[in-house]
Amino acid sequence: MPCARRIGLFSALVLFLAPAAQAVQRFPQPQFDTGHVVPVAGHPAVLQLVPAWADATILATVLLLTTWAVLRRRSGRLIMALALVSLAWFGFARHGCICPVGSTQNISMTAFGLGGLPWLVGFLFAAPLLAALFFGRVFCAAVCPLGAMQEVSMVRPLRVPRVLDAVLRLMPLATLALAVLFAANDAGFPICATDPFVGFFRRSAPLPMLLSGVAVLLLGTVVARPYCRYYCPYGVLLGWCSQVAWKHTTITPDTCIKCRLCERICPVDAIQAPRAPGVARQAPVAQRRLLALLLLAPVLVAGGAMAGRTAAPALALVHPAVRQQAHLAGMAKDPEKTYLDAEAFRTLGGDARQLAVDVVAVESRFRFGASLAGAWLGLVLAWRLISLARLPTRESFEIDHSRCVSCGRCFKVCPRQQVWLKNGRQTSTDTEGTEKK
Repeated sequence: MPCARRIGLFSALVLFLAPAAQAVQRFPQPQFDTGHVVPVAGHPAVLQLVPAWADATILATVLLLTTWAVLRRRSGRLIMALALVSLAWFGFARHGCICPVGSTQNISMTAFGLGGLPWLVGFLFAAPLLAALFFGRVFCAAVCPLGAMQEVSMVRPLRVPRVLDAVLRLMPLATLALAVLFAANDAGFPICATDPFVGFFRRSAPLPMLLSGVAVLLLGTVVARPYCRYYCPYGVLLGWCSQVAWKHTTITPDTCIKCRLCERICPVDAIQAPRAPGVARQAPVAQRRLLALLLLAPVLVAGGAMAGRTAAPALALVHPAVRQQAHLAGMAKDPEKTYLDAEAFRTLGGDARQLAVDVVAVESRFRFGASLAGAWLGLVLAWRLISLARLPTRESFEIDHSRCVSCGRCFKVCPRQQVWLKNGRQTSTDTEGTEKK
């Protein structure tokens, strides 16, 4: 009886639903001549249902695991495995979010009172910086999807000439200054549009963006992490925090034997060779050189401010109001030209006088902001020149904390690392002392 009852209920349910199924076939969707498109019911993807706190938890977990892999395990394979996980989740699953550039501009807009800040964006911005303050650039090692994308594509990195490298490393500073300038003036996020990997992560992008991503990946096969080293503005902030890190990755687990293997394998040129104290550093020539650079610093700051003020009109064109006024002027000179924003302005009956007033205010803010940005770049350049003139002494090979991305490639070539692994991941000096006793 129970079985027969279940069969009966199932048959009744089928008979109840059958008319509804036939109705779909008998009455097709109506066709409208007005161009109306009948909406199609859709269901959100499973990944879109993941709450924000889950992304924050995953980020914190991967940061902690990477810190453990870098400082305690000293395992390059584990670092690469975590990088692949971050690339899969934050890159392809979450479409490139974490976005270091976007979070920087969001923070800038909030700082200037131009919008609110979602707590997740604030956490994504602050957590890697906090980790860098304590443990160095572990975020770059295996958490950032942009860095992981380039780490995977690296084949045989070549050493960039020092002069060219020094010039190219000024570009992230300029990118950071532009990102803050545009965000502070409510000019949108134009720096985000230059992300070369968003096309891969979202699997849909204009052809020029896809081609730029391919170009960066191809360049990354022979130049280690070109986007991270020579463009990423968030890397500048991470480098500053890493310079004062509480603990940082080391080349060797104990004593450096100056074999130079780490210097040769480091893909980002973050290994500094030993430098003995010399008489030349105390010579009057070196002192005069340092004095000349100190006197040159105000000139660089003033020159940077003037260059920023000169570039302000071109930079202001990024703002929608300035661009709209330029398009209106272009259509007035050549009626055959059409711009969507200018056409919309005319159609909606926009006030040209008010637009001109708004543009004057925007251009004034850009002149002030660009002057400050240029002065700041001049000051940073002067500081770097003075730092190079100081020539500090070093007894062994050391890591430049601002450049090191904690990739762990120096671990596998260090002879002392092999002894450390052989002794069960204990300090080699302690083990040797025990054997002597």
